[in-house]
Amino acid sequence: MGAATRRARHHIRRVTRSLERRVPVPYLLIAPALVLLGAAVAVPILTVGWLSLTDASLAGSIPQFVGLENYASAVVFNDRFYNALFVTTVFVVGAVLSQFLLGFGFALLLWGRERRRKLFMPVLLAPMFITWIAIGLIFRFLLSPEIGVVPYLLGFVGLGGIPWLSDPTWAMVSLVISDTWEWTPFIMVLTLAGLESLPKAPHEAARTDGASDLEVFWDVTLPLMKPVIATALLIRSIEASKVFPKILGMTNGGPGIATESVSFLIYKTGFTNFNLGPAAAQAVTVTLMIIGLVYVSVRMGGMSDGS
Repeated sequence: MGAATRRARHHIRRVTRSLERRVPVPYLLIAPALVLLGAAVAVPILTVGWLSLTDASLAGSIPQFVGLENYASAVVFNDRFYNALFVTTVFVVGAVLSQFLLGFGFALLLWGRERRRKLFMPVLLAPMFITWIAIGLIFRFLLSPEIGVVPYLLGFVGLGGIPWLSDPTWAMVSLVISDTWEWTPFIMVLTLAGLESLPKAPHEAARTDGASDLEVFWDVTLPLMKPVIATALLIRSIEASKVFPKILGMTNGGPGIATESVSFLIYKTGFTNFNLGPAAAQAVTVTLMIIGLVYVSVRMGGMSDGS
């Protein structure tokens, strides 16, 4: 009975290997999921691409093909679009830079300190679990000149008159502060994971050679952390470029259009002014720009195999 069972198992394995050589079984098994995933990605992209070439509107009229007219009127010759790009760029640079400096600093303070990490990590991670629109409303109330806690406390040191949400510059600063408060923990977690995974041998060798802590950090830690830092900055830059709920909750794009990002402009073009065609053209343009920036960042940031 045992010999017969072994022969049967051997025969089954031989038939299975023969079948795998003739039929790509793994690909057949994942094909349904790939088809669904491809449809879920391709259908919205193709729909937006088609809308960008029409005069589609929420008014209910049948879309008519207009070619590249939307790209000319809503993108190339639209000063408001360029302003939105500038606002988005300023926000991304300010928010991501401040988040990286604070997040990496916190990660260095927690690196290799288990007790300190257990004590402070839950508190530091808390902002990430609050919804974006809620954070916008929280900071709107905190910075309100009538009922805000921040202006009240700053009034004791003579800084209570700062126009946080009514001045273009301070409104942008307020948005950067709110985004930094929420997403600094994200940078901290990524960089802390990278620090914890670094090999100890290079650091020990540098200290044995007499290098100071600053020299070890600059010449050993930072070069080893380059891929992690590049990945963290790339992810946060992409996410920050889509800022919308905070603007809706705090400034509504104002004062004027001083804090109107590209996402907020696309929303207003499509769902406030009912012009889906121009909004789709703006969305396609921004998407292509982000894809190009991602490609350049990956090639220059040390995350590609050829780097």
